[in-house]
Amino acid sequence: MLYDRPYMRQPVGPAAKNTSVVMTLIIATIAVFVLQNLLNVLFPGYSGRNYFLSDWFALSGQHFKELKVWTVLSYSFLHSTSSLLHIIGNLLGLFFIGRILEPILGKQRFLLLYIGGSFIGGIIYLLFHYNSMSSVIGASGAVLALVAFFCLLRPEQPITLLLFFVLPVTVKPKWLFWGILGISLFGVLFSELPAVRNPQNNQMIVAHSAHLGGILAGILFFRFVYNGSNSFSQSRRQSPSVELPEWFKRKQKIEPKVTYKVNRSSRDELQNEVDRILDKINNTGFGSLTADEKNTLDQAKDILSK
Repeated sequence: MLYDRPYMRQPVGPAAKNTSVVMTLIIATIAVFVLQNLLNVLFPGYSGRNYFLSDWFALSGQHFKELKVWTVLSYSFLHSTSSLLHIIGNLLGLFFIGRILEPILGKQRFLLLYIGGSFIGGIIYLLFHYNSMSSVIGASGAVLALVAFFCLLRPEQPITLLLFFVLPVTVKPKWLFWGILGISLFGVLFSELPAVRNPQNNQMIVAHSAHLGGILAGILFFRFVYNGSNSFSQSRRQSPSVELPEWFKRKQKIEPKVTYKVNRSSRDELQNEVDRILDKINNTGFGSLTADEKNTLDQAKDILSK
C-alpha cells in the first residue's frame, strides 16, 4: 500500500540517526576538532600548537598556489582551538537550520547546498587573499548558505534566536537575511580589505568574504536549484500575478478534478505511477515533486486503499 513503504513513514530507532546528513556533518566536524586538540597536546609545535592539519587542510592563497586544491572544501571542517565559540556557533546553526532543511531538500540536495556554501565561500575568500599568507578555517560559509536559503524559503515565518547565546530575540527571516548580508558586506569593505592592503598587520580578522560567499551560495541555490526544479516554483509561475476580483471568481466554472477509473488496467497503471513518485521522494525528497505528482499521490491514497 501507499504508506506501507519505509520512506513514507517517519523513521524511528537508530536507523533514523544514521541516515541524517546533518548529524554526519556534526560528528565529522567534532571529530576533526578533537583531533586538532589531541595533536596540540601530543605534538606541540611553535607556541604550543601543532600546525599539521592547518598546513594541509586550511585554505589560503599560498596553499592554493601549492596545488592543495582540496582546501577549498576541507577548511570548513577545521576550527579555532583557542575559542569554543567558533565551533559551537557553527554547530548550533547547522543543527537547528539543517534539521528543518534536510527533510525539505532531501539528503543529496541538502549536502549539495552545504558543500556549495563551503566552496563558494572559499572561492570568494581567495579573490581577496590570493596573494596573502593568511588562511581561513571554519564552517561559517557553509552554515550561512543554509541560513540564507532558509530566509529566502520562509521569509515571513517568525523565528527565535538566542542573542549572545542568552537573550531570546524573535525576528522574521527576511530581516535576518538582510542583517547577515549587511554585516558581511560592511566587514569586507571596512575590516577585511584594509587588512589585505596592510600586509604588515598580523592581527586576526574575521573572514567576512567567506561569509559573503556562503550567503551567495544560498541565494544561487534557492534561485537556480530549488526554484528551478520543485513544484513551488512551477505553481507560482502558473498562478496569475494579480488576483481576480470576487465577483469574477463566482462566475467562473469550477473545473472538475481529474480522477482515475478503478478498473484493473488503470489501477495497475496508477500503482506504477505511484511507485515511480515514491522512488523519486526517496532519492530527492518530497520538495522535488511537481504539482501533478502531488495530486496523483492524493488521489491514489483514496483509490488504492479501497
